[in-house]
Amino acid sequence: MNEAHYGEALIVLNVPPNLEEAIVDWLLAREDGGGFTSFPVFGHSTRHDGLSPAEQVSGRQRRQQFQVQMKYDAVDQFVDDARKAFGNAGVHFWVVPLYAGGRLGERSSDAATDQESDDLGIPIG
Repeated sequence: MNEAHYGEALIVLNVPPNLEEAIVDWLLAREDGGGFTSFPVFGHSTRHDGLSPAEQVSGRQRRQQFQVQMKYDAVDQFVDDARKAFGNAGVHFWVVPLYAGGRLGERSSDAATDQESDDLGIPIG
């Protein structure tokens, strides 16, 4: 994967609600885990595979979303491990680069302060 300036990524997992506890346990048991965020969401799609009649009528499916921030060099292994553990369970994922992150009030030592940036503060080049 291409590395963003900040060197970290956000992995997003959208999972069926019945997998919530299994995913929580799996994430907490990982040696590379730091923390994650989870919350209920709705998935929307024109595909009706696996939707109940009520979900087909409403046009949405309940899901649980997990967001995990990690170093870019750990992403491929994380995704491979997730495929092994939950490959046929209806989990949808995506990975997005992070340009900055951390706790407000703390300055990240990973972020370059002398690099040229655009009007939004996003590093150029």
